[in-house]
Amino acid sequence: MSVPFPLPHVVLTDIRASNPREVLRRMAEALELSEAVPADMMTEALAAAEKAGGSAIGDGVAVVALRISPEISRKRLCAFARLARPVPFRGVENHPCDMVFVMATPDDQSQAHLRDLSVIIRALRDADLTRRLRDEMVHERIFNLFRARDIALRAAA
Repeated sequence: MSVPFPLPHVVLTDIRASNPREVLRRMAEALELSEAVPADMMTEALAAAEKAGGSAIGDGVAVVALRISPEISRKRLCAFARLARPVPFRGVENHPCDMVFVMATPDDQSQAHLRDLSVIIRALRDADLTRRLRDEMVHERIFNLFRARDIALRAAA
């Protein structure tokens, strides 16, 4: 069975923020423009998820994953942001993170949520991928790094 990589709907770079909530607000606003989701509701949901559980997975990377109600969206939403300066996200300790991946999955897709979260975390623990994500300046090329991961996953299945 093929396990696709959850491709981001939005890729942001050089985000300037002083705390996780500001980062997540910017990501929610970008999703609102791209996917017509209510940014205020999405920001609140993302901030609550980040506060409730550790999102820092190490090596300067945070993954904020949450389940969302159908009033926010009926489809999975993903976004990736690279920050201009690291911001402390929760983990075992507050870890400075310069890359954030957000995945919001509708409530009725719990199995897909866990599967996709596992795929994202495995990918973002790959030192070569994270180095390339940090080095790349062009949004389309960053997206293509994720697309290449998706193609590799599908080929391996």
